[in-house]
Amino acid sequence: MNSTGIFSSTWHGPLSQADVLDGGAIDGAALGGLIGLTLIVLAGLGALVLIVAALAQVARAVHLSEPARTRWVLTVVFAPLFGALAWFAVGNRLRVD
Repeated sequence: MNSTGIFSSTWHGPLSQADVLDGGAIDGAALGGLIGLTLIVLAGLGALVLIVAALAQVARAVHLSEPARTRWVLTVVFAPLFGALAWFAVGNRLRVD
């Protein structure tokens, strides 16, 4: 292939190799926005996993009576993050006899 081909080292299109290597292709604001969006998505996924895990543990908790189980499920559903954290902090350690 000649020097004007797609794999040529002299190609200087919108995103050349030199721009990528020296960081010129991505500005700080765009990178900050991308990192922020990534952190928000990861935090949302983490909260979702926490909520699902709490609901699964409430459903499998043998020490809970039906009214207590219903209260815990409603707490996790209507106050998701607080309810899930409350379940892991105190709910699964309570023993109702």
